[in-house]
Amino acid sequence: MRGIFERAILPLLVALAGCGKDSVAPVAPVVLEEGVVISSPADIAALRERGGDSYIIDGDLQIVGSSLVALTGLEGLRRVEGSVEIWFNDRLESLVGLEGLESVGAGLGPADASPPLPTPAAGKAAHVVEGLLIFENKALRSLKGLENLASVNGGLALVRNESLVSLTDMPHLVEIEGSVDIWYNDALQSLAGLQHLVRVRDFLEVSGNDALQSLDGLRGISHVGADLIISNNALLPQSEVWAFTERLVAAGFAGAVIVQGNLDD
Repeated sequence: MRGIFERAILPLLVALAGCGKDSVAPVAPVVLEEGVVISSPADIAALRERGGDSYIIDGDLQIVGSSLVALTGLEGLRRVEGSVEIWFNDRLESLVGLEGLESVGAGLGPADASPPLPTPAAGKAAHVVEGLLIFENKALRSLKGLENLASVNGGLALVRNESLVSLTDMPHLVEIEGSVDIWYNDALQSLAGLQHLVRVRDFLEVSGNDALQSLDGLRGISHVGADLIISNNALLPQSEVWAFTERLVAAGFAGAVIVQGNLDD
């Protein structure tokens, strides 16, 4: 009888122990049902006041034309259902403050809400980039702050960030549900940080990055769904570009290939 009693009462005691004062149910993130534009520290403070410790933006997030040096104060941001557009912030040095960001969607706003992208490489059809767009931030040196990003349901574009020297390790980012465009980042030496990326649904273009010396940061990619363009990277050995291309072809890549203007070796 004692054994039967112990077997019956033990699960109840365990359940009761879990209901003690230290057991706290997780709080669902606050959902902000419109897009957000940030151009000043006051905008960040207002967003933090509305969202609290954990929130989702059910629209686009635009960080534009600010004098911000970092994005401190946005740590509660978990998900953006639309695009994240970070452009024309002349003093922004890093993305510190976005460490909580796990997911970026595709753009929900009008197509003309983003700045025009540079003319694409010869032979490449123009395409609209929505998703994570980091465009013309003159002082941006790294993508530090994006370490927990795990999902981009649009494209990833890094365009004309003239001081961008390096990216940051994004171990959870294995797939881009759009295009990857890395264009005209004059100081970018390496693509390290993207080595966990396996699949790019649409275009992959790496063009006009004068300091880029290696594609090793893209070594994990085994699938590109549309065209591959690697052009006019003055220090990137052409032999490495062809080796990367041949590996993709061997894995089943069937899109157009544009390789030109890289370093002859």
